[in-house]
Amino acid sequence: MSGRDGGAPAAGSGSGPASVPMEQWGRRLSDAVRAALDAGDVAAALRLVREGDGQTRSLAKEYSLMYRGLGITVRVILDELRMSEDTAAGSGAAAGAAVVVHRFRSDFVRIMEQVWGDAPPPPGPLSSPADEARECVALLEFGEQRFDAEQRGMAEQVAAALEGGEVERARELLDRKEAGQFVPLHDRLIRVMAESFAHVLAERGPDGLLQFHLDVAQGQRAGIDKWEALPARDLAHAFTFLLKQHMGTVEVREEPDRFVLEQALCGSGGRLVAGGAYAGPDALPRVRGGGVLTAGRDTLPVYCTHCPGWNTLAPQRWYGHPHVVVADPARPDGACTLHIPKRAGST
Repeated sequence: MSGRDGGAPAAGSGSGPASVPMEQWGRRLSDAVRAALDAGDVAAALRLVREGDGQTRSLAKEYSLMYRGLGITVRVILDELRMSEDTAAGSGAAAGAAVVVHRFRSDFVRIMEQVWGDAPPPPGPLSSPADEARECVALLEFGEQRFDAEQRGMAEQVAAALEGGEVERARELLDRKEAGQFVPLHDRLIRVMAESFAHVLAERGPDGLLQFHLDVAQGQRAGIDKWEALPARDLAHAFTFLLKQHMGTVEVREEPDRFVLEQALCGSGGRLVAGGAYAGPDALPRVRGGGVLTAGRDTLPVYCTHCPGWNTLAPQRWYGHPHVVVADPARPDGACTLHIPKRAGST
């Protein structure tokens, strides 16, 4: 789970748990549009495209903030990989990180070409760690601007199709905007995060990976501080918003002392598990130990270790309580259960 700045509704924004029934928290806007079309209500579908559903502002913006949030997270990770000139000179660890970043750049350009029809030139030979980091940031910035424009254009085409009564074309455009454009880019951003965590694990060991997660959390603290100010119900809604933007399947229920977020599929770490990323010749590692880093489990997939690091331990140290308790993570089918505790004075 990542992309903390990925567009979760802010308190007082006029959207969120006060205006949306809990059973709809996990529904994405694109799926709401599809449901309206299934019901034969083209006018309602068009309103959703233009005005959103009380959680997402509009179809044009549905995934732009998540995409940008993932880019912010990757930038923080690049900083913590210590690839700058002053720390990387002669560093085998920095050179290893450069390989991870170079592979990501090559793959990301190829994916851009596939989903948009054109892209920046592919990277040349492996450069210095600092150059790889700089080029990666430039590629992320290019991608964010292009993604916004492409998603806006696709949303306009959906609206035009609905206005013209072309319902099946609108459905096809929805699928292309989501599964054809967003998902491939999203999944490679998630994968480079996982590969970065795997690199840190190999170089620094489990204790070093835990410290890395805490350092990355510190780099995102401005966003985490905002979540700390939310009542538990608003925090549960914000977390659900984030999870569904990862293309997972999430349902929420309220219990006397907590909110329970049940993911039939976690769209980031769970999809890596279900998709076989931890098997085969290029398998990502699992972390062993049974401590905080593995949420008390004997093992945990390396990508999933960021969740107890960022969402449990970091808030516990900063504020005296966790934001999320990782209750039953990374099951073989990609399912995951999270708890958001209610705190005294927070409902």
